[in-house]
Amino acid sequence: MLRSDLIKSCVFATLVFGLAACGQASMEEAPSEPAAEAPAPGPAQQAETNPYCAEVSRRVSAADCEDFGHLADEASEGVAAFNAPNPMKRDEAHTLQLALSFAPPDLAAAPAPMATETPAQEQTVDSRAAEPPPPAPAPGGGLSGGVPAAPAPAAQTPVETVEGLPGQTVEFAPLVGRFMRAELVGDGFEITSRTPASQEVLPGSVTTWTWNVVAKSGGLRTLTLRTVVEGCTASNQCYPLRSTTQNYPVDVQVGWQGQVQDVLRATPDWLKLVTAVLVALAALISAIFGLRNAFRKRNEA
Repeated sequence: MLRSDLIKSCVFATLVFGLAACGQASMEEAPSEPAAEAPAPGPAQQAETNPYCAEVSRRVSAADCEDFGHLADEASEGVAAFNAPNPMKRDEAHTLQLALSFAPPDLAAAPAPMATETPAQEQTVDSRAAEPPPPAPAPGGGLSGGVPAAPAPAAQTPVETVEGLPGQTVEFAPLVGRFMRAELVGDGFEITSRTPASQEVLPGSVTTWTWNVVAKSGGLRTLTLRTVVEGCTASNQCYPLRSTTQNYPVDVQVGWQGQVQDVLRATPDWLKLVTAVLVALAALISAIFGLRNAFRKRNEA
């Protein structure tokens, strides 16, 4: 009896341990559900996260807005020159150039030494003590230390850059920043840019923009030059920050050949047709009289 109870107990314990092992294995083998990934922000969500930047009147990143503010604050009155053509002849090509730079720094005068209440005798002694000793003459007759170095040449100015070109050199003071854009437009002109519209202006240097300009209409016309201080993002998206606009009146002259062409262009189509018919009739009559004279001369011979 005891032996049968012992056997039953062993069998029951074996079943219990087997069921527990199967449950643990099933729990280990069951795959865990992946965590849900957050969806990528769309354009609308990015626009909501970007703050509104008053400097460019649109939503940009906070870092770009801060950079734009710094660039706008650093824009200052610079120096520029432009060879404005006046007069121009129609259908003649002209090279126009804008030269621009930062304003040169003002050389402020050194402050005068402050007066003291030291007696005159002490001032004389102190001034003599402060004076450096005179330089000793060199063996070759010059001062010791060799020949003094020549001063560095002054940097070229925008006026000096443009004044050699045909036209009237006009100097003005636009707002200048580190990144600039220049545009030249005009009604009645064919304008082709020869340099990039957006360029970087380096301190102590002159940056130039060049255009080929051909007047296509006569009369009093206007060329408009616009310079813009820009701010650009890392993706090369540029925004205007400050701008300066200059207008230049141009008298476009037309020669007598051009005036004849203008009259013919302004002639109505029906009048052109009548003129062509009359010219053809005149040519026909001239040919008939020519043949008649030729036959008469032949008969007389």
